[in-house]
Amino acid sequence: MNDSVMYSGSTSQKIKMYTIYWLGYILLFSLIQGLPTADFWRALSNECYSVLPKILFVLLIVEVAMPLLFFKKKRALFILIYVLSILFFAFIQRLIDNYIIIAFNLTEWKIEPLFSAPAYLYNVIKLQFVITIPLAIKLVYYLAEEKNRVQAILSEKLEAELFSLRNQFHPHFLFNVLNSLYSKILSKSDDSADIVLQISDFLRYSVYDVNSRHIPLEKEIEYLKNYISLQQLRFDNRLELSFSTNGICKNQFIEPFLILPFIENSFKYCLDDVNSQAWITISISASEDWLTIKIENSLPPDFSKNRNIENQYSGVGIANVKRRLELLYPNQHNLIIKNEEDSFFVSLKIKINDTH
Repeated sequence: MNDSVMYSGSTSQKIKMYTIYWLGYILLFSLIQGLPTADFWRALSNECYSVLPKILFVLLIVEVAMPLLFFKKKRALFILIYVLSILFFAFIQRLIDNYIIIAFNLTEWKIEPLFSAPAYLYNVIKLQFVITIPLAIKLVYYLAEEKNRVQAILSEKLEAELFSLRNQFHPHFLFNVLNSLYSKILSKSDDSADIVLQISDFLRYSVYDVNSRHIPLEKEIEYLKNYISLQQLRFDNRLELSFSTNGICKNQFIEPFLILPFIENSFKYCLDDVNSQAWITISISASEDWLTIKIENSLPPDFSKNRNIENQYSGVGIANVKRRLELLYPNQHNLIIKNEEDSFFVSLKIKINDTH
C-alpha cells in the first residue's frame, strides 16, 4: 500500500505539508483582515499570535482522535471529543484575543467578556474552518487505503486458495488417498463409503465453499477434520495424532485457509523419514472474543541439523498466512512459532467476532 503524502508518509513529509498549509492559512487570513484596513502587517502578527491553539486543535482531532476513535468505529466518543475540544480551544482563543492581541496589538479595541456569544461563536467558526481541509484529506486517504486494503485481502485470499489447492491436489497426496481407498474397497472395508464421502466434502469445500469471505468456524473445523482423516490414511499406524476442540459455537466466523497451512506443514515435516514414528497435537479453542490454535509436531531425528526448519516454515504458504493475518486482523492476532530440538510448535490467537 503506498504511503499517502500528508497522513501516511514519513514524519518529515507530514511536517512539510503541515508547514505549507499553516503558512497558507496565515497568509490568507492576514490578507482578508489586513487589506480592507490597509494594515496587513498588524493582521499578520495577530494571526501569528493565535495560530498555536489552532495547530494543537487540528493535530488533536486529525492525528489522534480520528485514528484512535473515528476509524475504530467509536464515532460517538469521537464526536464528544470533537465538541469538547472545539469549545476548549475557542476559549483559549478568547484568552489570546483579550489578553494578548487586544492588550498589545489592537489597543483601540474594547475588551469583551470571555464568553461573549458573538466573539466566542466567531472563534468556533474559525476553528471549524481551519480543520475542514485537513479532516477531509485525512478521510479521503483513509477511504482510499481501506479500498486498497480490501483489494489486497481479496488478492491474498485468492493466492492462498490457489496455493492450498496446489498442495492438496498434489499427485503424491491424491495417489496415496486413492490407493488407501482402493485397498479398503478390495478388503470390503466398511470405511470405504466414509472415505468417498470425506473426499467429496473435501473437494466441495476447497472448490466452492471458500468463495465466501467469512465462513462458520464449525465448517472450517469439519474441513480440517476431513483433511486430517485423509492424511492419516497415508501413514497407517506410524502417526499418533490428537485433535481437540473446545468452546466452538455456531455464531463464530473466520476467514478460510488460515489454519490449514500450519497443519499441512506439520504433516509434511513430522514424517520426513519414511520409517520413523511421529506425533501431531492439534488444539482449537474459542472464547467469547478469541480463537486459539495450537499445533505441535515431532521432528525426525537430526532433522533440525540437516535443514533450516524456520526457513521451511516461512515458505510461501506461511508467509501468505502471515500477510493475510496482518490485513484481516491488524493488531488483533498473535502468532508464535517455536523451533525446538525435536519438535515444532505453532500458537495462533485471533480476535474473532461472534456475529457474521
